[in-house]
Amino acid sequence: MDIDGTAVAGMIFSLLCLVIIGGTILMYPLTRRLGQLMEQRLEERRTGRGPTEGVDVAELRELKAAVRSLEAEVARLGEKQGFVEGLLESGSRPRELAGP
Repeated sequence: MDIDGTAVAGMIFSLLCLVIIGGTILMYPLTRRLGQLMEQRLEERRTGRGPTEGVDVAELRELKAAVRSLEAEVARLGEKQGFVEGLLESGSRPRELAGP
């Protein structure tokens, strides 16, 4: 069985073309996005801004106020819980009110 060198070379060339074209189609969107991310990081370094520089100050104040109100509510709940646990530990029973 004699192998024709021209046929093998043609198959190898076709296979390489297919791999190159397919790789380009698959890799182009990924490399484009990677380039955009690298440009964004470079711009952040140039301007000295971090990724959180675009946060609205008013929104940040609202979040801080919400966190403070939640802290106060948790503190009140803790005090109530401590009071109830103290009553349960002391074993005291509630007194009945005298009726008319």
